[in-house]
Amino acid sequence: MDPQLERKVETIRNLVDSYMAIVNKCIRDLMPKSIMHLMINNVKEFINAELLAQLYSAGDQNALMDESQEQVQRREEVLRTHHALKEALAITGDISTTTISTPLPPPVDNSWLSAGAGSRRSPPPSPTAPRRMSAGQRPAGRGAPAPPSRPGPLGPLNNSADSPQVPSRPNRAPPSIPR
Repeated sequence: MDPQLERKVETIRNLVDSYMAIVNKCIRDLMPKSIMHLMINNVKEFINAELLAQLYSAGDQNALMDESQEQVQRREEVLRTHHALKEALAITGDISTTTISTPLPPPVDNSWLSAGAGSRRSPPPSPTAPRRMSAGQRPAGRGAPAPPSRPGPLGPLNNSADSPQVPSRPNRAPPSIPR
């Protein structure tokens, strides 16, 4: 195509775009003014001229201000709902301020399961798992003594008929799971 013709087409396109932008701006400016002129002003004139005259000619103006039965029921229902919601809010506020929550334990590390699929090894100890203590140690920060381990052999003091006799368990490896 001819370059001179292309410049003319581009110039006309720019002029049309500018014209459409001006028209768009004018319509956006005139739309609220037209609504105000055609609708709101007519409603205001109707209220001032005809509606007030009809209200004054109705007779008993106090009857116009009475609440209908449906509105009374609706108002009472809304008030009941409002009071119930206030009570529920007070209860939930009470619960959230008096409830003591314990923090969640740390997540379990299962990475040893997938990493050691080919080789059999025991899982690493959990950071929150209780540690075994020797017989003479007591847990720090607790008032109760450590529970006794296994009962010893029955001596002359433990020979009463009331004390239960616990059989000893042999030390053997736990049974393996067959494949």
